[in-house]
Amino acid sequence: MDFVIQLPKSRRGNTALLLWQCAFTGFVIAKAMSETDALTVAKVFEESIYRRFEAPSLIRHDRDPRFMKLIQARSRSTLSYRPQANGQQERSVKTVTQTVNVYVEGPLQQDWDEIAERLVCEINNSHDMTRKETPFYLVHGWDAHTTLRAMTTSRGVGKQTEALAWRREINRQHQIALEMAKEYQATEKARRTQIHNDKLSRKEHAT
Repeated sequence: MDFVIQLPKSRRGNTALLLWQCAFTGFVIAKAMSETDALTVAKVFEESIYRRFEAPSLIRHDRDPRFMKLIQARSRSTLSYRPQANGQQERSVKTVTQTVNVYVEGPLQQDWDEIAERLVCEINNSHDMTRKETPFYLVHGWDAHTTLRAMTTSRGVGKQTEALAWRREINRQHQIALEMAKEYQATEKARRTQIHNDKLSRKEHAT
């Protein structure tokens, strides 16, 4: 688990993201928050993790462990000066953090918390090169399906019009998140390839 903090205040009053990732499947859960004290984090854990998956055998974190006493869970801290020891989690945090930070550069983008949660949805449905499946599939046993596009093609009046506007807004946010996830993953893949090639080149010169 990790925090993404010091984000601009959203329309819903949130200023931080709490991220959880399953070490086995890579499945990520994000929760936008307005408070990050120990009790609030423990309540979010119960709501977002425990109700769905029950208690994990171990929680790895690099934050203040006070809330661990509240939920009585085993934990393992990552040394603050060696965040790379928690590499898998850090990469997911980096993906969400950088994407959200780019999005909130616009002065009117006060729905970053909604975008971030949908970005995590797209990450969970992206093919994992290491695990050879999507995190969603590894957790649920089937591929995710969406009816958003079908939902947004109809027309309505009155309350139906309001519902249609809501569905279209949800679809817009999902599309933004999907494009952001694809763009970042392509950039990150190119960066890692370049690092790998540079290492090989240095070894060849050394020999």
